[in-house]
Amino acid sequence: MRVAIFDRVEPPMPTTLPIRLDQDCAQRSTAFYLFLVVPAAAIVITAAASVLAQALTLPGARALLQQRPALAFEIFVAAGFLLFLLTVPARRLLARLTATRTVDIADGLVTVTDATCFNRWTWSAPLASYLGVAHHVRASLSASRHELILVHPEREKSILLCVAPKTTQGEVDRVASLLGQRQVPPSELYRFKGLWPRMVTQPLPEASHA
Repeated sequence: MRVAIFDRVEPPMPTTLPIRLDQDCAQRSTAFYLFLVVPAAAIVITAAASVLAQALTLPGARALLQQRPALAFEIFVAAGFLLFLLTVPARRLLARLTATRTVDIADGLVTVTDATCFNRWTWSAPLASYLGVAHHVRASLSASRHELILVHPEREKSILLCVAPKTTQGEVDRVASLLGQRQVPPSELYRFKGLWPRMVTQPLPEASHA
């Protein structure tokens, strides 16, 4: 689960070990978008059901579809595609509306429990496997927010530690020192490490001389 979806972290700033962070999403904006998507999906479903009912009941429509079976296929494919375009974001918005994350950092281990209305899972990673703490500023149309992120070479294992309107360098230093980590640049968040196999070059065999 991406760290960007979480808008609230409790406590706001980790101060002592062991650390437990509870994270969730801003529900107001997500519910607003869900309110827009669900009626649109309902309209598409109603329209598709209406076309299907007419095709099955009206003699003229049935005759036309019998003469042009490709037209029926195109209609159902178009309706299905529109439904897919609407149900996928609706499902994601519903998952975001109910998404929560609990982060425990203790004894050199990071343990994360993610949950949505669809699923719940837990994973862990050694604290020593992380690259460091990044001070990342995320801009949006409404405002910007400062994030402290524990960066992992595998992007999906990076952890949001703090989110605030402003974060000082002193706070960054304190959190990094608490975790025994160094500060790393925000660009580390956008490196695609661990996604591709390493290319191992083999030395060419030496040519034999007669």
